Amino acid sequence: MQVKYLFLFISLTLILTACLTRRDAMAPMITIVDPANGTARNADDIIVRGYAMDDSGIRAIRVDNTDLLSAETYNNEPGKRLVPFAFRTGQRSDRFAANIVVEDTSGRTVTLPYELIIDTTPPTIELSEVTPLGNGYVRVVGVARDDNAVQSIVIAGATLPFIPQAEQPFNSDVPSSEVMEIVVTDSAGNATSQALQ
Repeated sequence: MQVKYLFLFISLTLILTACLTRRDAMAPMITIVDPANGTARNADDIIVRGYAMDDSGIRAIRVDNTDLLSAETYNNEPGKRLVPFAFRTGQRSDRFAANIVVEDTSGRTVTLPYELIIDTTPPTIELSEVTPLGNGYVRVVGVARDDNAVQSIVIAGATLPFIPQAEQPFNSDVPSSEVMEIVVTDSAGNATSQALQ
C-alpha cells in the first residue's frame, strides 16, 4: 500500500515540477488589423497590417516562408512579446492568399491562412422608375448588382438600410435635393453613380 502512495506522490511531484518549470504557457497569437481576412479590396498592391503576440517572445513572422523580422526595419523586434508587422501583397489579378506563420522563442508556431479578394469591378445600377410624387418627394425603383456584394446605396443623400448581398433591389421615396443621383458602393470600395432623371 505504501508503494502505491509513493508512486502517486512521485507522479504528482513530476507533473507539478513540469508545470512550474514550463516557461512557454501559450502558442503565439496573430491579429490582422487591416484589411480583415477574407475581405475584398479595390487595389492590387495592398499593405496588410497586424500584430504577433506571445508570452515568451516572438522569434519569426513568416509570410509564405519569407521572415519579416529578417528585414532591417525589424532589427529590434525579435524576442519582444508584442510585435507589430506589415507587408505588401504585391501586384495580383483577383486574389491574394498566403500563410502567415508566427514562431515564438520556444519554437512553438501558429499558422494563419490569409486571403484577400481583389475586386476592381464597380457595381451596376439598373433604374426602372424615377417618378416625382409631389410634396418634394421622388420614387426611385431599381436594382443594384455586384460580383461580390453591394455594400451601400445612397439615393439623393439618403442611405438605404439593407444586408450586403450580390443583388439588392430598391424601392424608395426620397426627398428631392440639389444632388439628385444614386451612388452604389460594393464591399471593395468601388462606386458607381447615376443621375436621377
